[in-house]
Amino acid sequence: MSGPRIVLVRTKDSANVGAAARAMRNFGLDDLWLVAPRCRIDERARALASHAEDLLETAKVVDDLEAALTSVRLVAGTSARPRRAPSYRVATPREAAPRLGDDTAVLFGPEDHGLANEELTRCQLHLVIPTAGFSSLNLAQAVLVVAYEARQARSVQGEAPEATGASAVPGRGGRTGEAPASRDQLERFYAQLEDVLLHIGYTDPPRAPSVMRMLRAVFDRADLSAHELSALRGLVSQVRWAADQPPERLPGARSTD
Repeated sequence: MSGPRIVLVRTKDSANVGAAARAMRNFGLDDLWLVAPRCRIDERARALASHAEDLLETAKVVDDLEAALTSVRLVAGTSARPRRAPSYRVATPREAAPRLGDDTAVLFGPEDHGLANEELTRCQLHLVIPTAGFSSLNLAQAVLVVAYEARQARSVQGEAPEATGASAVPGRGGRTGEAPASRDQLERFYAQLEDVLLHIGYTDPPRAPSVMRMLRAVFDRADLSAHELSALRGLVSQVRWAADQPPERLPGARSTD
């Protein structure tokens, strides 16, 4: 397990990108992604990277968050802002660390505002770094804390995740023994589901975001396998088809004879 993908979203200061790469190198992480960065990899970034310049050269730069989450199963988002919805799982980096394997990603928002609500909605886990009343960590400092805890969890041999308080953190699809659904597969399902719920009148555009946040939490907690997700997508497709049929064409319709 090489550890989580580090995803910096709309970063403003190149020095923070360099310092984040340095933190990653110290704790054995090498998968850096930059989503719509507002800075370039310049000399300030390279100076702050200090022996991690190669991570800057190999960093993947993408235009949107969806591209950065390709092939990822679990996404954790860092934020100091509390979430009012009780369905969001909140954990410290130490509690989450046993789950932050090489099929996961940790998102870090821009320096000025942090991750937006719609970006946090894409996350199955809300990471909060405990502080002493003042919660304004520098971006690279936050990366350092998460990378350290992930490294510590990997160095502990033979310790069950439950022993570190991670029992409240999403699992790894081992419940069924099948391959877990990836994030891009789940996001396609959520887009399909929202489209059908609007089509059948279950919700409307103003209320759809809150409805989808609730349903995302339900399905994310289920830790679906790829096979289970395929079955759900088939069900949603059938609902869409049935909604467009006259009653007499539905297989379950009773004869009026």
